[in-house]
Amino acid sequence: MDFSGDILLVDSPDGGDLEIEHGLIKNDKQFSTAVYLSLFGGNLDDPGKTKSKRAWWGNLLVDTESEKLRSRFQYIINGFPMTVKYIREAEAAALLDLEWFKKEKIADEIIVSGKSIDKSTFNLKVEILADRELLYKNNFSIQWEGEKNNAV
Repeated sequence: MDFSGDILLVDSPDGGDLEIEHGLIKNDKQFSTAVYLSLFGGNLDDPGKTKSKRAWWGNLLVDTESEKLRSRFQYIINGFPMTVKYIREAEAAALLDLEWFKKEKIADEIIVSGKSIDKSTFNLKVEILADRELLYKNNFSIQWEGEKNNAV
């Protein structure tokens, strides 16, 4: 599947950056931006609950049900210590954040796995498949902020 509807947004130490090539903003043809925004594009204070008052403002727009960004994954890595329990919760949250790929019939399988590298570095591997073919694969290396948003 060839997709070029988004600009290419790449992970950087201070958040996402646009990818520039030959003076032009590069298009995303592999769902990189969609995955990145799904995992890291919501409100940092939104726990991902259905009726949260802290949802990203774009989630409140009419007719955007399939385009809502909750970024439950982001909330966990910023709000809880990196323990086995929260690593598993982060993996489950990442799956929930990416579930729209299946609802929109873009993919039929999403695989995520997380692993701590050291006391504050976490790797999240994401694979998205359609008809047993790989559509997207990335390994995000993330600084696990923990308890930043004072979640309990």
